[in-house]
Amino acid sequence: MGRLFSNEGTEGTEGTEGTEGTEGTEGTEGTSGTVSGVSAYSGKITSPLLAQGLMTTQGEITRDVVGFGTPNTNIAQLGFDQAMARWSKDVRSHQYLFELVSGLSFAAGGGGAQLSFTGTALPAFTMQGPAYETNPQPQNLTDELQKVLDYTALRPDRLNEILTQVTNPYAYFSMVLNLQPGRHRYTYEMMAALFALTDKVVMQFKHFFRIRRPADRSRLVQPLLLTPSHGSYPAGHSVQSHLVASVLKTLIVGNAANTETEVQLTRLADRISENRIVAGVHYPEDIAAGVPLAQALAGYFGLKAGNPGNAPATSAVNWLWARVNAEWQ
Repeated sequence: MGRLFSNEGTEGTEGTEGTEGTEGTEGTEGTSGTVSGVSAYSGKITSPLLAQGLMTTQGEITRDVVGFGTPNTNIAQLGFDQAMARWSKDVRSHQYLFELVSGLSFAAGGGGAQLSFTGTALPAFTMQGPAYETNPQPQNLTDELQKVLDYTALRPDRLNEILTQVTNPYAYFSMVLNLQPGRHRYTYEMMAALFALTDKVVMQFKHFFRIRRPADRSRLVQPLLLTPSHGSYPAGHSVQSHLVASVLKTLIVGNAANTETEVQLTRLADRISENRIVAGVHYPEDIAAGVPLAQALAGYFGLKAGNPGNAPATSAVNWLWARVNAEWQ
């Protein structure tokens, strides 16, 4: 019977919830999840059985209804707060990112690349090119490459960290702050918005400077990861981790115990960043350049999110920040 509901994949394995590619056994959670669960109903998993079952059920239970029944004509348009609470986190994420990116402007300026925060009193942030590429002294590049090679000695100790930090390192911040998806759902949502903002901003700088990776300069680097297909400078992981650490610190200030946690958050951001050198995909100067950019973005995010009195009534970022703070009361 289980074979009727199986997906493509390994035969003879008892199905479990959320497992793809195994043959389900009739009556188990794995079978119900793939055939008639929420994932199937939402379209994430195609289920002709469920679609057929819904169609025949609807036909029978509405057999005596004439026309379209009794419509609800008393539904008013959703208010902003109501809508934000009603939308899925994926829909809200688009609102956060659009609002944040809409306030940014990028151009060449100050002898380098310049990020401006439109509609604010914040000064523009300017980043100069790396000394190992822009300085005419070849020794600068040689010295940076030697540092990268020196860091390879840490690979046995850092391997698990490197591999699990390729994607956004939610788990590492969760470890430090004891984050729980139920109690801190909006904190996770804010972290996702910060990671997304960083991606958009950093790619502008990377494209502007167009700096080759260490493995492009030396065959001895031999990175542990596939070299990313974008520029090396500045390091995105450095900007991401220091931005998230900076914003999280604003949520936990106020006592000595939290001061210790602030130190740990800084050390965590430094270590995540450094691991990219150990992996062989960044120079130390890439990491250093990411820190002031993260600080500039943290100031911008704080201005957009943390000023309810002056924020527009339809500010998605301010709506999020209010709920994040409520989780930390």
